[in-house]
Amino acid sequence: MIKHLALNNLVLVDSCEIHFSPGFNAVTGETGAGKTALIEAIGLALGNRADASLVRKGCDKAFIEASFDIGALARIHQILEETGLPHESGELLIIRREIAKEGKNRAFINCRTVPLPLLQKIGSELIDLIGQGSHQSLLSGDAQRQLIDLFGGLEISLESFQTAYFKQRELQKKLEELKHLSLRRDRDEEVWRSQLEEIEAVNLKREEEETLFEKYQRLAHGQEISEKVDMVIKGLAESSLPQLLRFCKACESLISFDQKIEEPVQLIREAQILLGEVLRTFQSYAQNVDNDPKTFEFLENRLNAITRLKRKFGQTAQEIENYALKLRAELSRLENLSEEIEMTEKSLADADNNTQHYAQELSQQRKEAALRLQNTLTSQLQSLNMSGAEVTIEVLAQPRNQYGDDTIQFWLKANTGEHPGLVKEHTSGGELSRLLFAIKTTLAEKNNTPTLIFDEVDSNVGGKTASIMGEKLHELGTHRQVICITHFPQVASKADTHHGVQKFEVDGRTKTQITLLSKKEREKEILRMLGADPVLTPKK
Repeated sequence: MIKHLALNNLVLVDSCEIHFSPGFNAVTGETGAGKTALIEAIGLALGNRADASLVRKGCDKAFIEASFDIGALARIHQILEETGLPHESGELLIIRREIAKEGKNRAFINCRTVPLPLLQKIGSELIDLIGQGSHQSLLSGDAQRQLIDLFGGLEISLESFQTAYFKQRELQKKLEELKHLSLRRDRDEEVWRSQLEEIEAVNLKREEEETLFEKYQRLAHGQEISEKVDMVIKGLAESSLPQLLRFCKACESLISFDQKIEEPVQLIREAQILLGEVLRTFQSYAQNVDNDPKTFEFLENRLNAITRLKRKFGQTAQEIENYALKLRAELSRLENLSEEIEMTEKSLADADNNTQHYAQELSQQRKEAALRLQNTLTSQLQSLNMSGAEVTIEVLAQPRNQYGDDTIQFWLKANTGEHPGLVKEHTSGGELSRLLFAIKTTLAEKNNTPTLIFDEVDSNVGGKTASIMGEKLHELGTHRQVICITHFPQVASKADTHHGVQKFEVDGRTKTQITLLSKKEREKEILRMLGADPVLTPKK
């Protein structure tokens, strides 16, 4: 449950701290006093999107901090563990929002920055906020179906149906693809076999292209290579080596006159040896130069074939090999296509039967739950000063979708002797408010959310009905933490704790204050709500 809420620089609130208690908490105040700021703050703590207009005039940022006791909320602990958020057993969960007038807004859980979707996920487990517009959800067929499923505890049945339903759809899609493949079988098989034969005919090896290209380059420039190699051989044999030999002999006779000449003479000898080795290498190379036109033609054709493969099936030998593997798999599948279609049709028939079974089971359970819920809601509405009220819930057949074969219709006969009308078409605001209240109180024990917040859901009802609502909220407060923003003294007087919202001026600025009322202050507030003069004195 929510323990503490702190607001800073939010709309008319300068600074405010609110401590909520277990049980039934009432919040009251004049119209325009600032009760909306409280709802805005709680909404922000639950992950609602922030608006810069919420920042108090003259301030750069607004801050909201809420602390929650989550000791018994295993689902919250699981989410915190899955997302790696720090939390010690027994500690409060702290949610903080920062809303900047300019710039990025931020959300924190236990001092760790979190994305808004995560905050929304956790917030939905902490508080069920029933606002003045919540009755609009009663007008949706999907919402009405969800009410039946929640009341009947049909989550597992719905999950079983959906598992079967999506498996059936997956098999149906697979069968359609197989039949489409069967229609294209002859054309595709011919194309795929031709492609595979082309790849296998070339029989490309990895790194073969690089080796072939090197040979091709040598043959393409064979004449130039031969001419220049012959020139080098002739130059070395006829000129360079004989010259070095003469130089060496000429200098050797000088060594006896000066030993310093020995070192350069030795270098000449080494040069002579090296050039001799070069000459032999070039001579051997020249004897093995391949200028065969047939070899050149073979290489050219081979490289052209590889280029065609690359253009069609992949840029590398590996990619071409992978494509060939894919072709073999597809051709193998075609060979077994009839058998695969037959097996898929059998699996689909089993899935159809399975889905039909779960759909019928779900529809029957919904009809049973609808009957119980309509009786419960009728009783609840009659206790809310609608003695002639009667709720009827129809479970009608519709084309199957992921939620089953059913569409739900809520009918309400508000008064004795009247014809029932569809809730989504013929229900007044007061009737919707009471129906929503009846539904929320009925489902409170089905919904594990620890805190219920009612934002003026008692609007559009009379004084006697408000008194009954107050009693029911007090009763609900024995099982859940209840916070109710109300204009009715009949409701507020039934609360376990009472917070007052007051607007006042300080130094030319309007401020809103939310305070826990003492017994005497509460009596004054109830009198004010009844139309008497007493006004709460702002606390310092």
